[in-house]
Amino acid sequence: MKFENPFKLQNWKFKKFLIVILFFQISLLGLFALNKLGVNTPIIRPLVGFIYLSFIPGYLLLRILRLHNLSSIESFLYAIGLSLFMDMFVGFLINMLYPILGITDKPISEIPITLTMAGVIFLLCIVAYFRDKNYNNPDFIDLKDILNPQVLFLSLIPFMAIFGTYLVNYYHNNILLMIMIVVIALVALIVGFTNWIDKKYYPYAIWVMAIALVWHITLIGNNVHIADGERYVPILTLSHGMANLNINNNYFSIVGNTILTPMMVLFFGLSITTIYKLVYPFIISFISLGIYSYIKILKILKIEKEIFFAVFLYISKGSFFSVVIPRKQELAMFFLVLIYMVLFKSKSNLTAKNILLIIFMISLLWSHYGTASLFIGMILSALIIMHLLNIYIKNINFKTINFVVLCYIILYGGWYIFISNSSVIDSIVNIGNAVINSIIYDFNIESSRGGVVLTAVTSIFSIISKAIGISLLLFAIIGCLKSTIDIILRKVNNKYLPIYLSFSLYWFVILISTLLPYFAVMGVDRLSLLAYILLSPYTIIGFKTIIFEIYKRLRINNTTTYNLIITKKSIKIFSVILSFYLLLSTGFINEVFKCDVHSISLSRDSIMNYGDMRDIGTLYLFSPQDCDILMAKWISKNRNNCLKIWITKGNLDATGVFQTFGLIPYNELHPLTQNINISKLQSCYICLVRLNIKEKIGVENNKYASKLIWYNITNSKYYSQLKLCNKIYDNGGSQVLLS
Repeated sequence: MKFENPFKLQNWKFKKFLIVILFFQISLLGLFALNKLGVNTPIIRPLVGFIYLSFIPGYLLLRILRLHNLSSIESFLYAIGLSLFMDMFVGFLINMLYPILGITDKPISEIPITLTMAGVIFLLCIVAYFRDKNYNNPDFIDLKDILNPQVLFLSLIPFMAIFGTYLVNYYHNNILLMIMIVVIALVALIVGFTNWIDKKYYPYAIWVMAIALVWHITLIGNNVHIADGERYVPILTLSHGMANLNINNNYFSIVGNTILTPMMVLFFGLSITTIYKLVYPFIISFISLGIYSYIKILKILKIEKEIFFAVFLYISKGSFFSVVIPRKQELAMFFLVLIYMVLFKSKSNLTAKNILLIIFMISLLWSHYGTASLFIGMILSALIIMHLLNIYIKNINFKTINFVVLCYIILYGGWYIFISNSSVIDSIVNIGNAVINSIIYDFNIESSRGGVVLTAVTSIFSIISKAIGISLLLFAIIGCLKSTIDIILRKVNNKYLPIYLSFSLYWFVILISTLLPYFAVMGVDRLSLLAYILLSPYTIIGFKTIIFEIYKRLRINNTTTYNLIITKKSIKIFSVILSFYLLLSTGFINEVFKCDVHSISLSRDSIMNYGDMRDIGTLYLFSPQDCDILMAKWISKNRNNCLKIWITKGNLDATGVFQTFGLIPYNELHPLTQNINISKLQSCYICLVRLNIKEKIGVENNKYASKLIWYNITNSKYYSQLKLCNKIYDNGGSQVLLS
């Protein structure tokens, strides 16, 4: 039994295509009407709303652009990217125009945004009809390809994450999550050593493992760790009914944070916490499919198993499923992957390709200021590197990179100069000054986040994990050198490989630069995650090159058959390395041996029983407590704005709740350090969270804000002062004192 491929919806006969679009249009409007009448639809509305916002505008735009010659992955990911762009674009326009036109002073509210999106979808249907009404060439999916043992086995993995986190949350039992990690490692070994999983299922295998790894972290607890204004800003938009993009703060400069997330809240009928737990992980997981797709498009790796392990390496990195990475960066990484997919595709309509590049570059700007700034550095560096390569390789095609550089500079300058009072530009200048001044006048290893991460040793497992991580980077460097030589010697013939190589060299420099003082403002993990989007294929190439050299010295043979055998052996060895690396990065091995336990999903109980002060503090940092949230909300509503608020905090607001749930601006929260002069603690509020009261642990930044310092508050200078304060709030877990 076969049915039309839903991932290539733009290829369907227009009548069927239109029926699907109108079905979701009418369904969404009907659900809104029912909710207005008091009828709740808790599961159907979020599901329909998610499909409507995430796919419908994108497939319409694909039809308008007449993009039909795409793979299922390309169609699917382009549809999501175009949909998210259209959501942000419509939200941005009505936020700017509706108050001016006198339509409403609250454009980002339920009725205006719903009716406007419905109108936009209707107009897009009309344009699509006149542009592409006669196209009818659908692909088909065989039901046997879905209902087979391989797919059914792989499909269990995300459900193991869902039910496993349920067991941890309510029964403190991690057994199912532990089994899930083992199963994912076994999938890698199965792919490496056997052909049981057909290569056509590799993208699906990658995706189910990616979503499971992300969910096994995000679904833990009732709350979610939120940083960088990711709750504070959307709540302000929802409470005011419009977004203010001109506040002198980087957080307000991005449409994804100020408008897209509020739109999701309004359409899905879900809280921001639920959206961050369930919806954004989908976007993160699709990054893996994007990497798989661009590698196939670029053909830098030609064997399917090698492509599989290049992506598996990426999702095995702890930073991929870590709670440290802000959602806005994850959204930006998704658009970054889409840019690579479009950029490296050779057989495509040039006009449509340029339109897609512009759309995804705008979306990148609207998603994350840090990633957007790194991207402009990448394309400018690539232009210089390509001119150097042109000395050895004549006739390099500069048209594509010139177009990207010209368009992006205009877009970047136009947006970040006039939005948020150029706060992003100011931040870049300040970071540059700090790096230069520190190198010249006050170089210290503790001012380098890369240096701190590299030298931090907590157990034998952390040493092994770092050793594997450094080895993988060395493999990537070797792979990049080999690819450079192949390009110079013209052993490869792909006009986009020089661009890819130039981009990759930039990211190698970025990773090395994390050792510079004050450079890695985004953090080493976050920069590494951005870099390995491009560097992971080089890791495979470098590792295979080393294995080939070893065997070449052992046996004098260079036949095609022999090379194929060595390739298969290198894949098997690499699958073992990555499976072990996954067990380390998830904290599985640490939990088994009860040593250096740190996973907030696998080791919650072990951390409390075996962890040190840092482990316990980190668990609280990434697991906001209900009592702390209640206290943050209380102090926000009842405080005297003339009095300062003092809390123990680090560079990410280690309490995790005051800014995000109490809506208290970060600069109004003052750090309660262990050596503070107690004379400062006069006529102020002192807020103590559960970590301070129950565990007697406080936290502060080191001098250079490159790492957190955990300490026993009973040994601090201010502890005696706490006894002299009046307790004005106590919920059994958190307290507010008035000094």
